[in-house]
Amino acid sequence: MSFINKTTIAAFLLVFLNSISVICQSTIQPSILQAEETWGKEIIKFPVEWVPEMTLTGFEELRFAPGWSDPESDRFWTLVMAWSVESAGPLSFEQIERNLRGYFTGLMIPNHWATDFPDPVLKLRSSETEKESKNLHGTMTLFDGFHTGKLITVQIRWEQHYCEEAKRAMVIFRFSPKTFDHPVWKELDAIKKVRNVCEN
Repeated sequence: MSFINKTTIAAFLLVFLNSISVICQSTIQPSILQAEETWGKEIIKFPVEWVPEMTLTGFEELRFAPGWSDPESDRFWTLVMAWSVESAGPLSFEQIERNLRGYFTGLMIPNHWATDFPDPVLKLRSSETEKESKNLHGTMTLFDGFHTGKLITVQIRWEQHYCEEAKRAMVIFRFSPKTFDHPVWKELDAIKKVRNVCEN
């Protein structure tokens, strides 16, 4: 084998190995939540084009319960959504409320059920003492553009954590149409943030 051929092959291998390294690094996704493997997972970077009202930069992690898309299932529309976003301090209640409403407004456009439907009606607790709680809750009535084409109401529990060194706010939302005394909430509450979440 000539020196030129050896050099060419060596250069090709170097480029190939570097490409593999880049691909592997890009497929390593950050994680906020610990959940069983039966729960679906999706990572979405912020900002996103379909949510023009959102003002956050970072990413979200979604964890979908088995049966979340089945209207006959007790886990219908049962999911956990966690935001990890750049912020100089904890997000204000108004920021959380505005961005959450904007998120679900944009999420249902477009859909194959209807072109005209009401915006989400979000009711989160908002008193000063409750803002400091780790167990805030509320409700949201929204148009289900994914599965039924009908208005549904989901219960919400949410909490916020702040990573001072990383300057990131993390908000974890748990959703289900079932009331808080239903067993599905034990499954939702079992999904915890990862221990070293501030390092992501």
